Order: sequence, then structure tokens, then C-alpha cells
Amino acid sequence: MRIAVVGLGYVGLPLATALASKGFEVVGIDIDEKKVEKVNKGVAPIEEPKLPEMLKEVVSKGLLRATTNYDVIGETDAAIIAVPTPVKGGKADLSYLESALREIGKRMKEGYLVVIESTIPPGTTQGLAKRVLEEASGLKHGEFYLAHAPERLAPGKAMEELFKVPKLVGGLTEEDAKRAASIYSKLTEGGVIITSAINAEMSKLAENTFRDLNIAFANALALLAEKLGADVWEVIKLANTHPRVNIHLPGPGVGGPCLTKDPYMLAEPMEDTSKNLIITARKINERMPHHFAELVKNMVKRGEKVALLGLAYKGGVDDIRESPTLKIYDLLKDDYEVAVHDPYVKEAPIPFTNDLLSAVRGASLIAVVTDHPDYKEIDWGEVAKVVKEKKVLDGRNVVPKEEVLKFGFVYKALGVGT
Repeated sequence: MRIAVVGLGYVGLPLATALASKGFEVVGIDIDEKKVEKVNKGVAPIEEPKLPEMLKEVVSKGLLRATTNYDVIGETDAAIIAVPTPVKGGKADLSYLESALREIGKRMKEGYLVVIESTIPPGTTQGLAKRVLEEASGLKHGEFYLAHAPERLAPGKAMEELFKVPKLVGGLTEEDAKRAASIYSKLTEGGVIITSAINAEMSKLAENTFRDLNIAFANALALLAEKLGADVWEVIKLANTHPRVNIHLPGPGVGGPCLTKDPYMLAEPMEDTSKNLIITARKINERMPHHFAELVKNMVKRGEKVALLGLAYKGGVDDIRESPTLKIYDLLKDDYEVAVHDPYVKEAPIPFTNDLLSAVRGASLIAVVTDHPDYKEIDWGEVAKVVKEKKVLDGRNVVPKEEVLKFGFVYKALGVGT
């Protein structure tokens, strides 16, 4: 089977590579010419463990190529769409999806299969997707097949989870789902679960909304612990000894492309009382970068240098989409000299460095925003030699407290009261 993957980002490129590794002939479509050029050279344009080696191999074997031209749809049997569906003003912007559907529809033939991996509001497959494909192709559903198979990947683990995590496949009809499942059954060892499109749409949103609600609860506990003089990290550790409790961890904010938008998609069609639960949780998490910035301001005088450690939205990856650090930087930059460090990030809209000592040199405060594993291994003795003031604000509970105290640092953690 020949498959087109539309969108070669953090979801589409790993998926295209994984499919090619299973023997499918894959062509990736993306509007970014530089990205396309890199893929065709077998070079990964994103940071993802195991992707570079696998990409290089499948490109060298001729199983994967990339283009900016949708005309290749005519050479394929199926298209999988993995384009962004951002939320703006609390509502999903489906313009990228609609554009991709229209371009595919213009070129697809009878019997063609279209699968949407992008996260979408409930009812999108039956509504927008079906309508646009019918309009653009002149075909009726039944003459082509349409399914939703929501991505379930975590950046940094994509090349593992593609082959192991159970895949949800929802069709408008059982035949739609079976056609799509025939692809994924060759990919994942976790099995394929067939359902309806609406169930698949809601399930993906429910997964991420549950996580966002849980993190919001942890953040609410952190704020309360600061007020009452408790230690939220110890509180959560103790609570989680109960066999039916699993509270997530607090932090300086929630980032990434999923948890920051999926709850809004799920909440939009809800009645007010139910919607309020989800939106309130979102507002708590959106408030945390502001709270973290206030903690910074309480620890250091205006005009001093602050080093923010971590630009990626989560540890161990280079992904800065919706990163809390971007907001924290914006809140501090007018009153402080702000240096940002990240060991993984290659490009960003704000100044940063990959050199830790350069970032912390002359700093009056080191604030850890991202839980990169590298920050657990910092040589605090070397850091102590170059900072102006020995102060640490730990937003992720990753800094070894006894180690920094040994070198004379003042240590403060988010969610710990005094």
C-alpha cells in the first residue's frame, strides 16, 4: 500500500518513518521546503530518540520521500493527516485541517482512504471532514473511506509508542474503521481498537483533559502548601501511597501542543456546569507561569540577572510549543536580565544558550523551569564559582537540595511553604 502522510512535524514524521520501516511506500507532504529537503537527505529536522537512525535507513531504501506538492496523492492509496489544530480564543482553528482535506479531495480517486490523526473537536469527522472531501472530490462517502485515528504520542518516546501503544481507530462506518485498522495493525504491537469516529474523537480529548485536570489539582495543592507551610511534593508522595490515588506533579506551567488545547475542544460543546470544571482547571494551569514569576521577583532584586533553566515544555526533548518558559521570560524581561538555558533546543523565538555556565554566570538567581535529566547532574561546585548570588528556585523538584546547600546556596522549591 502507498501512503501519503500530510504534515511532517512531531507526529507526522515519526509516523511516516515508522510506516516505512514496516514496508509501506510512504510520501510525506509538508509546506516547509527546508524540512522536506532535510527529510529527503535522511536528516531528522526534529529531536526525537531513535528517529534519526530509522529515518536515514528508510530514506536510503527508497521507502520514504517528501515533497511540498499534493499531486503525489494521485499516486497513493491512502492519506493520513497530521497537521496542527491549534486553539484560538478557546475554539479550535481547523483551517490547516480543512486545507489539507481540500487538497487531498481534489486529487483522490474512488476507493481512497483518508485518516485524520490530528486532534479534533467531537463531530469533526462526520461534519467538516466528510463535507469537504465530498465537495472537493465530487465523490460521496462510501465511494471513499474516512476514519479518525488520534495520535497518542509523547515527544521523546514517539518511536517506542508508535509500535507499542494501543491504537484507537474510529470510522463513520465499520468498513471505514476496518480499512484504517488494516494499516495500523501492521504497525503497533499494542493492538488496534475499532470504534466509531465520535468515540475516538472524544476519547483522545478525554485522555488529555483528565491529565490537565489532575495537574491543576496538583498545582492547587502546591499553592495551598505554600500558604500553609507544607511541602506539596511530600504531600503528593504520601497521598499516592493509597492504592487508588495517583496525583500528578505540580510545576511552573503546563505546555505542549495537547494539554494546552484539548480541554478547550472537549469543553466547547458542554453545558456550563461541566464546562466550568474543565475551564477552571485550565485557568489554574495557565496561572502557574505568573505565580512562578512572582516567586522569582520575591527572591531577587529588580535589575539583577536571572537564569531560567529549561526552554522545552518537558524534560528530555527540544519541543518548545506552548512552553511555560516563554511566558515566564516575557513576564521578567522588562525588569531583569534574563538568560535562558536548554541542552536540547536548537531554535526559539527568544535568546537562549546551550552552555550552562554561560547562562548562570553572574546570575543572582537560578530558576529551574523544565525537568531535563541534565539538571539532576549539574556540578553545583562549578556553578557556585560563577554566580553572583547563590540562590536556586526549583520549579520541578529536580535539584538535589542537600547538594546545593553544601555549596552555600539558598534553596526554594515551588509548592513548599516556610
